[in-house]
Amino acid sequence: MSLKWENYVLKSGSDCLSFWKSFVDEKTRDILYILAIGFDPRTYNGINTIFDLDNKGGKRDVVGIRYYTTEKKDDPSDDRVKKHLENLESFLSAKAFPAPYYKDLILRSDSDTSTASINAASEIITDINDIMNYTDIIVDISAMPRTIFIALANKILNLVEDFNSKNNSKINLHLVATENPLLDAKIIEQGVEESPTYVQGFTVVEKSRTNEYKKVWIPILGENQIDQFTKILNLVQPDEICPILPFPSVDLRRGDELIHYYQDKLFNDPAFSLNNIIYTDESNPFQTYRLLVNTIWRYKKSFDILKGCKIYLSTLSSKLLSIGTLLAAYETKQDGIEVGILHVESRGHKLIDGLLETEIKNISNHNYLVEIWLAGESYEK
Repeated sequence: MSLKWENYVLKSGSDCLSFWKSFVDEKTRDILYILAIGFDPRTYNGINTIFDLDNKGGKRDVVGIRYYTTEKKDDPSDDRVKKHLENLESFLSAKAFPAPYYKDLILRSDSDTSTASINAASEIITDINDIMNYTDIIVDISAMPRTIFIALANKILNLVEDFNSKNNSKINLHLVATENPLLDAKIIEQGVEESPTYVQGFTVVEKSRTNEYKKVWIPILGENQIDQFTKILNLVQPDEICPILPFPSVDLRRGDELIHYYQDKLFNDPAFSLNNIIYTDESNPFQTYRLLVNTIWRYKKSFDILKGCKIYLSTLSSKLLSIGTLLAAYETKQDGIEVGILHVESRGHKLIDGLLETEIKNISNHNYLVEIWLAGESYEK
């Protein structure tokens, strides 16, 4: 079995800054930068960092995703979002770059069901014509929920891979994220959906001929997700549970604490065994990807003897580990394996009440930028 991302480009912190400095100085690059405009203080950190570097010229275009609950677009203006919009426009103007082009993402239907994943896959980038005149596409996931950036990145990755396979010129696809565990701990959910749904592009189609397939659920565990965990568990009713825990991690006790947090659900379920636990480096999405692909193939080969299996992935953890989930699902789906990503959508996020601007500023000093290069020049043989 060959891995698509056996070799990869992953840079973080000062290495990320050095990478982008060298990258834009190397030659003229035409860049399309896609970011979401949200309440998150990290919203425009990535674009400010990358677009502020010296370069040899080229296009610098920006697509800004604005969130609206319904088609009416009558959401009250959030002061933090308004500030981020103003800062983004002022920054681009000062650099003599074009003003951002805004795409409005509708999060819920008239019947009050989530449409975020579907709309993210269909309305931000519609087809190859939207991106084919750029050398580099950067998707900044810092202010994007999991279901949105997984669906969007999957759509663009498919377009870029198809284009690169047919043309001598290549499009580079980058994901960037501003990581800050201290800030993550200050963001809370505002309720969740009643039922799990599939992330757009990663659905397991239930058919009568697959009714006897064994069900394998591989959740990447994270803090404060017991409600989501339980809802997915009840829906899938897996024959095997293979949880993934972060190790190494900044907090070396994090994996043990997560096992303790989920112990009532795990240890009381016959589908779970301690031997099924997999550990992955919380800072390396490509390691998570490799472990997931190997696990998926192992289960497929084992259960092919018993008619087959369906694989359900769930990412209940950080953005970096979620990227590993995306890559594993992308590759194994292309190999014809029944793989889906199940998720319980949040109804919104916000900073905890009472957080002062001075606290946010101090916490933001711990930001570090991560570069994940997914397709393009570095992967051409």
